[in-house]
Amino acid sequence: MIEDLFRNEVGDRKIFRDKSILSAHYVPHELPHRDGEIKGVTQVIGPALRNEKPSNLFIYGGPGTGKTCVVRYVVRKMQEFLDKPEMVGKDIIVKVAYMNCKIRNSKYQVLLKTLEDNTLNDGKLKYAPLEGRSEPSLKGMDPANLYDRLFKVVENNGINLILILDEIDMVKKGLNDLTYILTRINDELSSGSVSIIGISNDRRVKSRLDPRSKSTLCEEEMIFSHYNAVQLETILRQRVDKGFQPASIDDSIIRMIAAFAAQDGDARYALKLLKKAGEMSQNDDKTVVEMSDVERARDLVEKDIMAESIGLLPEHQQITIYSIACLASDGGIYRRLPGKGNGDLLTGEVYEIYETNCKALNRNPRTMRQFSAYLNELEMLGLIAMRLSGKGVRGTTRLIRLGYPPDEIKKIVMKSLGLTST
Repeated sequence: MIEDLFRNEVGDRKIFRDKSILSAHYVPHELPHRDGEIKGVTQVIGPALRNEKPSNLFIYGGPGTGKTCVVRYVVRKMQEFLDKPEMVGKDIIVKVAYMNCKIRNSKYQVLLKTLEDNTLNDGKLKYAPLEGRSEPSLKGMDPANLYDRLFKVVENNGINLILILDEIDMVKKGLNDLTYILTRINDELSSGSVSIIGISNDRRVKSRLDPRSKSTLCEEEMIFSHYNAVQLETILRQRVDKGFQPASIDDSIIRMIAAFAAQDGDARYALKLLKKAGEMSQNDDKTVVEMSDVERARDLVEKDIMAESIGLLPEHQQITIYSIACLASDGGIYRRLPGKGNGDLLTGEVYEIYETNCKALNRNPRTMRQFSAYLNELEMLGLIAMRLSGKGVRGTTRLIRLGYPPDEIKKIVMKSLGLTST
């Protein structure tokens, strides 16, 4: 049986031509419906081609609105331009380092990844951060030394370094210090520069910055709007043309997927659904994708997105949503309150369960203020919904409702954190 599965993988493919083109991380040669955004990012980073410091840029927009794709597209085009004959001999060095702050979520980790990146260790630069080290790592070095190494390689090579911090709102430890030192380094540099492109789904990240960081970091801002159904259909057709076999997927299927994704304007969701529907069809040994494949794929994609979102949460946010799920499974202590919808939970009762779960994990519960911030971030990710209690409850509190089945959430968090069933 296993041999048959391997044989199918190397045999003729009935559905896919190149599945990698369907990935949300794939950057196509042309980006439809983002001409204005492409122009805006290009104009911001363009001064680096004159050995001038580009402005720092903050990009906001909902999930799947093309923020990261546009930035990577412009960077690729800039690097292609730098290789043109007209730029040879101009002694201009532009380096771009990218990182996902869901993974590198502290000041230390961002600095470490920047210095360990191949961008600054390509063998052509003087004082490369990893030069002379037996291992390709700077772990254990304190932040001051990391800063000194960054300063040294930028200044001695005249590098215009553009640092792309995707999901910058996920930097929980030292965001103010990180943005401050990365912007103020330019005051000390006599050659070269450091610029930041911060990408976030949450416009509230700016409010977390103190005045000294805000004044230097938020020089330019852009907001990406959601895609509509027509735009999503264009994006899907572009990927289908190169990613699917001819005649393996009908126009009506593409339109239906675009319509589903247009509810949130999310191109990433549309691509996930397109790919998963194709996989469903392929696994059933079909030659074309059918409506039933899309319907089945929707449930799986929703679960995948939920699992991905929860799995990348910091520990205390995972404990928070687990606590909500535990209470939602029981219906909530206050479910019987008149005028309150089924599934509504009070902040106070959730916090009590959160404290209990923290103790079970030998973790110190955070304050109610911090807990409230966790709830705000979970709402921003679409994992919960909140509203004010209104009349019928003593005082004013927020009512919480879970956005996904509680049992599914509990399974994900229990596996991640090692919680036992309660």
